[in-house]
Amino acid sequence: MNKESEPPVLLLDEPTPTLFVDYDGTLHRGHALLDEGGQVSLDTGNPMFELAPLLVDLLEPYPEVEIVLTTSWLDTLPVERVVSYLPLPLAKRVVGTTHGIKPRFGYLQDGSARTYIIRSYVFGRRLKNWLAIDDSVFGAYHLNTSVLNLEPHLVLLDAKHGIGDANAQRRIREWLAEVQDSDRS
Repeated sequence: MNKESEPPVLLLDEPTPTLFVDYDGTLHRGHALLDEGGQVSLDTGNPMFELAPLLVDLLEPYPEVEIVLTTSWLDTLPVERVVSYLPLPLAKRVVGTTHGIKPRFGYLQDGSARTYIIRSYVFGRRLKNWLAIDDSVFGAYHLNTSVLNLEPHLVLLDAKHGIGDANAQRRIREWLAEVQDSDRS
């Protein structure tokens, strides 16, 4: 193969630390129900965004971290309304969403659609320092590429605990420390 026919090399060189955030099973325990009047409640009866203050506290020492929303709420509600549910310290960090990125049918069938969507956003923005916290990031093993090993970037949460899980918090803290250390070097 000559150099003219080689595919271009994909560089993941955008250093801005980016956290992909889901709502259901992440910032609260349970999944949202939307009634005919547009009111949102949780199937568990738990308070919505009960764990959001925890994320506010985790991110507080790291003002450079930006948030991209991955929540399925974007399929039903306008972006502005989806963002408005967040506490202001988180809402101010939101720089985008993955809404509009369509997975292939096979990824919908095998449950890896969310992972594919996040990977597509990462590639499109050339993100180098990112982490996804979500209860539906499955299938990383078959979505890995020679450029990107997804597993270290995905925190698969148990919807019954969200980011209230101690292991999830530990992983988020580790990522934040890694990102801060990479900025200093």
